[in-house]
Amino acid sequence: MSKLSYLSNKTAVRPSPIQSQGLFAIEPIRKGEIVCIKGGHIFRREHLADLNARLGAAEIPIADDLFIGPMTEEERNGSMIWSNHSCDPNIWCSRSDRVCCYARH
Repeated sequence: MSKLSYLSNKTAVRPSPIQSQGLFAIEPIRKGEIVCIKGGHIFRREHLADLNARLGAAEIPIADDLFIGPMTEEERNGSMIWSNHSCDPNIWCSRSDRVCCYARH
């Protein structure tokens, strides 16, 4: 597995009741501290359907026509940041920096 994304050493990937896996704090994280950084390859929307068909959703948008994510099955897990949807999220990505996720609370 290629390690493309950064996950804080204050976090752990564990089973999630929301989705299969999630990112959980294992020690206190200060507001504004970097929790994870999405890694991968930058690609255009024209490649999105093929990659999703092969790998499932594993990318995040970084601009109108650009995404970052894995290109191969071997890279998939190493590119994941394991964030799950929440109406009251405890991490966020700023508009100017859609790759880094920061502690919100």
